[in-house]
Amino acid sequence: MSTAVPFRYRRWFLLPLWALVFLTLFAPHALDIAVSHLFFAGDHWPWHRVEWFSLLFHKAAKAVPIAVALVTLGALVRDALRRRKGLPFDPALRTRLLYLFTAMLAAVLLVWRLKGVTGVVCPWDVNIFGGDTPVRDPSFSFFRQAGNCWPAGHAGSGFCLFALYFFWRDISPRRAAAAFWFALLFGFFCGWIRLMQGAHFLSHVIATGLIDWLVCAALYVLFFARSTIVKALARIAKPVSHSNHAVVWMTALWWTLVFDIGYYRQILTGATAENAASILTTTGMSALLFFFVSASLLYALSLFPKIVFRTATLLLNLLGGLSLTAALLYGVIMTPDMIRNFLATDTHEALGYFSLRTVLLYLFVTLPPVLLLVKIERRDRLWVPALCSVAALLISAGTVFLGMQGFSSAMRNDKSLRYQIAPVNIVYSTATTLLTDKNPDAEIRRIVVDERPTLEVVPDGKSLLVVVIGETTRTANWQPAGYTRETAPRLTADKEVLHFPRVLACGTSTDVSLPCMLSRVGRRDYDRDRIVSEESLPALLQRAGISVLWIENQSGCKGTCTGVPTTKPEPDEKLCPSGVCFDEIFAKEIRREVGNLEARRPAVVFLHMMGSHGPAYWSRSPESDKVFRPECQDADLGSCTKEEIAAAYDNSVRHTDRALAEVLAELHKAADTGVATGLVYVSDHGESLGENGLFLHGAPYWMAPAEQIEVPGVLWLSDNYRRTFGIDYERLVQKAKGDVRHDHLYHTVLGLLKVRSAAYDRTWDLSN
Repeated sequence: MSTAVPFRYRRWFLLPLWALVFLTLFAPHALDIAVSHLFFAGDHWPWHRVEWFSLLFHKAAKAVPIAVALVTLGALVRDALRRRKGLPFDPALRTRLLYLFTAMLAAVLLVWRLKGVTGVVCPWDVNIFGGDTPVRDPSFSFFRQAGNCWPAGHAGSGFCLFALYFFWRDISPRRAAAAFWFALLFGFFCGWIRLMQGAHFLSHVIATGLIDWLVCAALYVLFFARSTIVKALARIAKPVSHSNHAVVWMTALWWTLVFDIGYYRQILTGATAENAASILTTTGMSALLFFFVSASLLYALSLFPKIVFRTATLLLNLLGGLSLTAALLYGVIMTPDMIRNFLATDTHEALGYFSLRTVLLYLFVTLPPVLLLVKIERRDRLWVPALCSVAALLISAGTVFLGMQGFSSAMRNDKSLRYQIAPVNIVYSTATTLLTDKNPDAEIRRIVVDERPTLEVVPDGKSLLVVVIGETTRTANWQPAGYTRETAPRLTADKEVLHFPRVLACGTSTDVSLPCMLSRVGRRDYDRDRIVSEESLPALLQRAGISVLWIENQSGCKGTCTGVPTTKPEPDEKLCPSGVCFDEIFAKEIRREVGNLEARRPAVVFLHMMGSHGPAYWSRSPESDKVFRPECQDADLGSCTKEEIAAAYDNSVRHTDRALAEVLAELHKAADTGVATGLVYVSDHGESLGENGLFLHGAPYWMAPAEQIEVPGVLWLSDNYRRTFGIDYERLVQKAKGDVRHDHLYHTVLGLLKVRSAAYDRTWDLSN
């Protein structure tokens, strides 16, 4: 049987299926919790205890789909009896009645089955609302799991009436439209009742509507249009022509509802029972503002030739997808600091961020708006998009005026929100970085901070101080700082090692921290332009007459080694299996440098470690250090459990411990021969391992969690070194118990080497 109305397969299947998959993989928990807070009164769900409410709206509402099913079944039975008696019947009507009953039954049964195997608990059971279970995403299984709340069964009994739309679709378009809106509203009504009672979250209701729609649409095609499936698939692959208006409005809607998910999630996270209504209002007003601002921008771009409009919109779509992917997978916010971090990442490091899930998610959120640009029909005169742009801008201004209090309060309380508005966030941050920043790696003449630094102590024999810059090691997983796992057994057991368990980092990324910690400016007077314009600590030491060498096992020194000899570890088949060396290779380098020492000329070797650079933590430790299992071996950290991520990260920290211990062993050997040796270690920044939904590092400093800014430090000095340079070791022991920051490193190293310089500030010297 053919249909009278053309199919809309993209609307029927592609968009609902996209929405369902996205909603399943990235459920809007923040929105769910904020909405549910509206109906939670401190310690209970008031509407759950109202008997008449439950009887009237929960149980009695099921009578509607049951009545429709019974009437349909009765009509089918009557039709069957007429056929047996040889009475006339309508085969077309019989087919439609059979479809109606089958579609409703299939939708209800599928929802019922999914409820038992997806393992999602109800709001009244989650810990936020007094339960004992965290909020969970659907986890599909063939067997029953604890939890029985996804999808929403009561909402499904309403949404199954979508079958009425398809029943009437080819007979009466008006009745079909009425049936569609009735099913949509009735389904949401049924779902909202249970939401008020604490039985479901909002996303459960929406997912149920999408499931029931797809079931009803699929059965409609199987019943009435099997012959058109191949043709429909061919049409789906063909590009569709869109007017500029269609592209503008659909793209603006996509940016608002999809690209800005990070913004909504962050603002909704602060919702409580007391402020849920105001936060939801602010969120809604924000969405309106973003939509009309986006529309205004796109209309302005459409004033240019088609190639310019397409190219600019394509670029913005690609950047918006990148911003959303980073936010969803790693909790990354596209601030200027994060852009600097990306720009400073080499190819090998960049590849470490890619996984199948990363690529699929990026394509998933980017392709729909990109495909809108394939065929554009420009029919309007220039004054039309110009007028539309102005109108959208005026509406935006009105929205800001109406929601000014909520906007200003939100932005004032959380400055990072402005960097969550995609795609303008990444455009603004990139432009700011490229136009205003100085490149720390640029080979430029740097400002000399002291014309004539000198040595107060010239040792009679040989001396070597090793300064180790760690990578991504955080205090929270450092054994000497109280971590329960043995992540640093060698350094913990060495009683001669002095530990600084909590050092406050200069920044949350290498690009910020490394130049800062080797600068006289530090975090206390942070000025990036000044830091990258002045010579750093290694150059100052060299001009003081010290032999300086920088050994690089990472992507670069971020300009801190400018003007001093720099090298990489010699390749070793065992220690550099994939072209990237494990940090224990530094022991060989130190052994060689000990042999090159000169008497009466102090030497300093800077070692820049690979450390625990993520997200490929598993690749930062050899098999010999993999004591914690199972490891996460996927760059997509969201696909691993917290335990697997912690295991891979802890193994990498354990290798840092090994590398430092082996360097210390070489320094001990040298000390036994009379060489004055010492070692200073401090990590550049920490790392988030999923706490509060954050992964990796690079969060804005004003909102950075402790995991990203608290790092460990280590110091060891041989007896000969203490005597040679007159170091008060007991003073260092006392200082280690106090407030220690990256700011101390520059001046402490100068103090340990007894360098007299105008750049030296004794108040920041831990050895003084």
